[in-house]
Amino acid sequence: MGLEIRRFLFCTFASSWILWGGLAILTQFNLLRFGSALSLILFILGGVTPAICEIWLKKKYSSKEEFTSFIHNIKNPKLPLSWYLFASGLAFAACFLPTFWGGATMMNPLYLALIELPIMIIGGGLEEIGWRGFLQPTLQKRWSSFTSTIIVGVIWAIWHLPLWFVVGSNQMNMNFLWFTLSALALSFLLTVIYLSTKSIFLCIIFHAFINSFWNVFIPNTNVPSGLLTLLFALFVFAIFELYRKKNNRKGHHTLYV
Repeated sequence: MGLEIRRFLFCTFASSWILWGGLAILTQFNLLRFGSALSLILFILGGVTPAICEIWLKKKYSSKEEFTSFIHNIKNPKLPLSWYLFASGLAFAACFLPTFWGGATMMNPLYLALIELPIMIIGGGLEEIGWRGFLQPTLQKRWSSFTSTIIVGVIWAIWHLPLWFVVGSNQMNMNFLWFTLSALALSFLLTVIYLSTKSIFLCIIFHAFINSFWNVFIPNTNVPSGLLTLLFALFVFAIFELYRKKNNRKGHHTLYV
């Protein structure tokens, strides 16, 4: 298990950080403007590496049946409508609630989120093939869902770090501690979705909705807001865990470390 995780993290970080690091250097020295075709190619390729690396590793080291099942899970949309409503509603809540405490401002009409959703599947959602499709369930073979979620959330935040050095990127205007708290919050919400459905596809959709709603409810990226969003996510996660216990589901998934 440890070797699988090390392979995935090395492949993902090495490829992403080379691409994003190159982009950061080019923009820092004013050799490339963020928003140009080449910059967007580097940006997008860096973002889809968790998916590319995990699909490649699964193909290389798994049986044909395991690989086929994995790919099927990625592209299988066959879920009850209620789960799509739950995932989209949860994404909306996570982005809208901060408007109550000064953590976000509604800057664009709500329909923009639906228009941008297909774009955000590529511009963020596909990451879930690696994070929730592989890393979360693999970590849970050894640790609780709570501990595994914390580990994935921290790794996920650190993985994004080179983008703070890309001149012109959205991340340059974000507080990194707020982003880390938000990554942890979203990780707990994604854990709820993944453990409830085992659907990588739905995690991709949820992630895409988050990115889309963030373009409607623009975050102010202050740390207190990030903490409150994390508390909301922990509340949802705690309810989910209590429900799972009550129904005697997989006893090794527990809130406690």
